[in-house]
Amino acid sequence: MVESRYEVLKYYPVTSKEELIGSSNRALMEWWLSFAPNTPAKSDFDILDHIDLIPDIFLVKRLNDTDFEFRVHGESANNIFDDNIGKTISTNGSETNDKEKEDVRLAKYYVELLKQPCCLRNEGNLPFLKKEHIRFESLDCPLLDENKKLTYIIGTIMTLDDKKT
Repeated sequence: MVESRYEVLKYYPVTSKEELIGSSNRALMEWWLSFAPNTPAKSDFDILDHIDLIPDIFLVKRLNDTDFEFRVHGESANNIFDDNIGKTISTNGSETNDKEKEDVRLAKYYVELLKQPCCLRNEGNLPFLKKEHIRFESLDCPLLDENKKLTYIIGTIMTLDDKKT
């Protein structure tokens, strides 16, 4: 049986960096809000302007109505997700184990996220670390593609016990 690496306990829209705990999440939210009332495009994000976010960052691309591809994972993000860059998840994916079920749930969450131009905060546990008290916070923000369609999700994820919080 393949164990899920993370467990989302709650998620909800956020409208200010003060609603976030992690420093990377707060920094990404501040950047995203700097485009308000518009939604930023993927081309607006230059990683060289956000060097401190590199370990915690991830980027997901919607391929079609049901499929998403992991495009970028910083080192910390990869340690939590443990997914390969280029991996595709789908709302129609197989659900024979906990990991596959989580991938389908995540794809469905991404579908909902890209229906509205707002960022979502996620909070949960990291059971793969075998420590009940290790929690995470992530921020998922939609981005426009070159055709002005909500296609990308840029996010950051941090453990709440991290010294950077």
